[in-house]
Amino acid sequence: MNKVLKGLVAVTASAAMAVAGFAGVASSAMAADNTVTVTVPTTANLQNHTYTAYQILTGSQAESGGALGSTSWGTGINSTNFLTALKADNTIRSYFTNVNTSDEFVKALGNADNFASNGANTNIVAKIALANKTGDGTALRNGANTLATGYYLIVDSTTGGNQTVYNPAVLAITSNITIQDKTSVPTLEKKVQENKKSVTGEYGNGFNDVADYNIGDDVPFHLIGSVPDMSQYETYKYMFSDTLDDGFDAPTSVKVYLSDNKALDTEEDADITSSFTITNPLAKTFTVSTNNLKAIAGVATGKYVIVSYTAKLNSSAQIGLPGNVNTAKLTYSNKPDQSGQGENQPTGETPEDKVIVFTYKLDTTKVDSDKDTTKLPGAEFKLKNANNQYAVVDEDNKVTSWVDAEADGSTLTSDDNGLFSVTGLDNDTYYLKETKAPAGYNLPARDFEVKISADTANGQNWDGTKATAATDALRKIDVTVDGTAGTGDVQTGTAAIVIKNTKGSSLPSTGGMGTTILYAAGAAIVLVAAFGIAFAVRRRNAR
Repeated sequence: MNKVLKGLVAVTASAAMAVAGFAGVASSAMAADNTVTVTVPTTANLQNHTYTAYQILTGSQAESGGALGSTSWGTGINSTNFLTALKADNTIRSYFTNVNTSDEFVKALGNADNFASNGANTNIVAKIALANKTGDGTALRNGANTLATGYYLIVDSTTGGNQTVYNPAVLAITSNITIQDKTSVPTLEKKVQENKKSVTGEYGNGFNDVADYNIGDDVPFHLIGSVPDMSQYETYKYMFSDTLDDGFDAPTSVKVYLSDNKALDTEEDADITSSFTITNPLAKTFTVSTNNLKAIAGVATGKYVIVSYTAKLNSSAQIGLPGNVNTAKLTYSNKPDQSGQGENQPTGETPEDKVIVFTYKLDTTKVDSDKDTTKLPGAEFKLKNANNQYAVVDEDNKVTSWVDAEADGSTLTSDDNGLFSVTGLDNDTYYLKETKAPAGYNLPARDFEVKISADTANGQNWDGTKATAATDALRKIDVTVDGTAGTGDVQTGTAAIVIKNTKGSSLPSTGGMGTTILYAAGAAIVLVAAFGIAFAVRRRNAR
């Protein structure tokens, strides 16, 4: 589920930023006003932003769009402090050593080799101007605005809530221009791996928004954060926060990787775990953070930071709806002019992103084959999965593990209503082996095949709300036993089946010891009869 995030706003313009390549002072000066059109994007996170223009200097020009001449410092800048700060900056100080007037400032800033449009040095000038601005500036509304010819510091002046702040920009307004927002912010997506069903997408094998598992399984999760343009920042805070539902144990094996895409390849992608601090790694709410993403080797705009971990689905898991929802968000630096350090660094947050995990319950009722209403208590079973492992359950018949030996698997016994249950099953095929039939009934000749098929919406677009889980995440549950349909209930997560037993005496089977005894008895009768006939013949001959 791709997220459009609240983030950093960079002001750009169709005119060159901090105009490059001035030809000198105009010969026949003329003053002019210019139209500045502010265009606010329609994306929800950027609506209702406000902008302010602070006049750095004003001047005249020979023609529209021409070079400025006869300049003077404007009303929106403390020129003395501004020049002092420019000369003190370690990166750009050499370009302003001999600059003392507004005309000299224009000439220095007009050197395209030193101050490329929207380049790093130009951005430094903008940040220094921001720190030395004065007055309230001129508010720019969405649409057409009129400003006198000159140089201006343009900032996003939005405040309050979790609003994004600005990349300040110095613009030479010598003709009509259009200013637009340009976002450069991290995105955050959380994904869970589905282990049985086919899933497509750019996130790697099985990773999407929805999955189903057995209780006791380790469930893999990924937190995927994009790397934004951090060129405006000295340091950049970057922190994942993750919260697990009660149905999960605390995470294990938390790792952090740097990837070229959203699909993690642990053999190819760089393990950067050591560059992050993992807090509360044994708790259900934990963070993975760095106070300076820029300092990590290999990190660059367009790459992805992926947090990978597993968490065990436990006996507290919700069965069926509303499911087990896990939540994550990303906190990041959002004020390039106030880099700060650690906890003091101004930050913004992405919206939360969520994934959901389901598990199910199997209800089995044992009945007489001739009379379905006759429930049969005392039948005993073992439950085997498709990997030939046997279920171990707790006192509430919730799955705790799977074992290889049948003898180590739990015995499931039908109660007075002929019912037994197993809670915490995945979408899968299972086998019920009847090990003891009710008194007066025969054991079946083979195991019963049980198929639980949950119709889950395995994709990348679940909206993260439990209210839509029934329609957008878990739609229905089907179940069969030896091909005969049972009933499924999405709300309770229950798959219900009926198994029948046939009445019969405990006759010895063909080839068994009982048959041998009968044969032996028959032979004895034959021998006795033959002996009697022979004795009678001898007596007759003796006469």
